[in-house]
Amino acid sequence: MADMSFDGIDDLTQYFEKIGGDVEKVEPVALKVGGEIIAEQQRSHVNRSDKKQPHMQDNITVSNVRESKDGVRFVAVGPNKKVAYRGSFLEWGTSKMPPQPFIEKGGKEGEGPAVELMERILTAPIK
Repeated sequence: MADMSFDGIDDLTQYFEKIGGDVEKVEPVALKVGGEIIAEQQRSHVNRSDKKQPHMQDNITVSNVRESKDGVRFVAVGPNKKVAYRGSFLEWGTSKMPPQPFIEKGGKEGEGPAVELMERILTAPIK
């Protein structure tokens, strides 16, 4: 029978654990940065009114990093509670107003640049 021995497996395991820990540390930063890119795109698709009230552009926010029940981390991007009800009127329309989908449109337009920047942030500890 042939005997096989592997040298350096422990070192390799430690290296991968270190990289995993480093990536976990930068993951919240990457999520916030990606969320901010999407938020900027959403803000660019909303008009500012002349009324003296909270404006949609000023109240599109990126939440803190959250974790789902499945352990997936995410951020929520969109209008905050001050203007969320008005945001739904704009996004889906009403019986008297056609939809002006700024949330979906901003998400689609910002997805590419956000993913690209997040990828660079997440792969930086590996290099």
